[in-house]
Amino acid sequence: MSPNSAPEIFTYADFDLQALCRRARTLRQGVSCVCNPDQQPNSGSFNWAIFITFEDGIRWVFRSPHHRTFMPIELGMKLLASEAATLRYLKAHSDVPVPEVYDYCASSENDIGIPFIIMSEASGRPLSKFWKSAGSSQPGLDIPSKAKVLTQLGAITWKLSQLRFDKIGSIFEEDGIFKIQECLSRGHVLHGRYDLDISRGPFTSETKFYKSLISTFSEHAEILQLSHHCFVAPVPILEDYQSITQYRTAVDLWSDFVTIGCKTDSSENRLDYIIAGDTLHDIIPRLQLPAIDRKTFPLCHADLSVNNIYVDDNYNITCIIDWAFASSIPESLLLAAPGLPQYRDEISLELLAPFINGFITAMPGSIEEKLIAKYRETLEHSQVSWRLSRLLNLDSINDYDLFATAWHSARPGEDMGKYFLQRRRSPHYTQVYLDVKQEDQPPSKIQKDEKDYFQNKDLRKTIAKKLTLMSEWKTQYAVDNAAKPLRRDMFVTSPALWKWIEQFMQEWTDMVDTPTKELRP
Repeated sequence: MSPNSAPEIFTYADFDLQALCRRARTLRQGVSCVCNPDQQPNSGSFNWAIFITFEDGIRWVFRSPHHRTFMPIELGMKLLASEAATLRYLKAHSDVPVPEVYDYCASSENDIGIPFIIMSEASGRPLSKFWKSAGSSQPGLDIPSKAKVLTQLGAITWKLSQLRFDKIGSIFEEDGIFKIQECLSRGHVLHGRYDLDISRGPFTSETKFYKSLISTFSEHAEILQLSHHCFVAPVPILEDYQSITQYRTAVDLWSDFVTIGCKTDSSENRLDYIIAGDTLHDIIPRLQLPAIDRKTFPLCHADLSVNNIYVDDNYNITCIIDWAFASSIPESLLLAAPGLPQYRDEISLELLAPFINGFITAMPGSIEEKLIAKYRETLEHSQVSWRLSRLLNLDSINDYDLFATAWHSARPGEDMGKYFLQRRRSPHYTQVYLDVKQEDQPPSKIQKDEKDYFQNKDLRKTIAKKLTLMSEWKTQYAVDNAAKPLRRDMFVTSPALWKWIEQFMQEWTDMVDTPTKELRP
């Protein structure tokens, strides 16, 4: 470190380090502590953290929101205040293993100079240290050990289901009193949604909550970036391929396809999401999402992953961290098994069973058998709720299949593809398409991006253009009555398509390298 450079501890913000240590000593009734200025802060997507070490070896965590371009600091401070209040509420009303909050301030108006939480250090190690990540060559947890974790998560879910509120929203603390206020759920604030003019609650009913979330989804589709979300071209997932090499090839082919014409943020793709959002207003009331009590709403973590679950060496859960975005929610959403290893990953059936058993086993023996049976049935049919929440939050990579689950549950036997084709060419959505099309990127910009992307990739560019032509990407959304698309079905990419193209490319390469070799049929 050069003489003029700031210590590592100030990487993300300037603050009064001496004031922090004074506050920590006071909170522990005078026990001496140090906060090493040379420590490199730990950093997550939304917060950074450093450690305070006391003379008796105990460590505390000091956390503060990042200044991010994708999230204003004002929102970060709200999330901090809600998370601190949620952790205090959990400590006061349950035995769910969470960090203890010793102090917090959700503004910079304090002696330290930045918003902060001071909390206990989570015991154990993150589950991510043990759970094999997709594509990793390292051995991961065996099924019995994973089942043990899911059993415990089932029991914790039961405990959360007993923390009930009369409204849907996030917890805040005012003068020691916990209150439900605006909803800071992922679906209401992430991906730039914090800037939308939408209803954020608190909501007095499931209907109002879903209406708000669907409206947010539709506004997102119309004006915000859709990133990797392409309704008819889901991002490939590793589980559908025989090897990591084949999977990576599929992802490259998918990227080639959506690059042609800037498909993800095109008016064509936006229209599909707008149609999906409008349709959800009709679908959700038909779903009859299971719930035991529809008049009150349980508390939910909202962001469980192997990074936020801490365990000991025997895989006993010791702490659950990162309760930002926590809120009360409709019961059917809480009872859906969490996605692991990451939030968007649906757990396998072999792990769903121990989650359900853990939930049922945690219920008091005094509960009637009829109610236990009803809970078990609800838990066993929670897949629709899980997929619906991931769709509305745009927290997954296969929105088409997520929507299809809700569609077929609400409208069994009806042709979803035909429905979309009809809606695309209806007078209402023809006008929506024309309105949204005005915000498409200029052709010159799209062509430049394509040229930059496909440098030295002539074969892949040719394939992507041919696939776009075959999909009739533009004519499926045609507003000109003279246009007569050849397709009578809805074009949707699939693992089989990417595998077929990969095989063709390999055979083409072999033929070029060995001219006498014939292509296999």
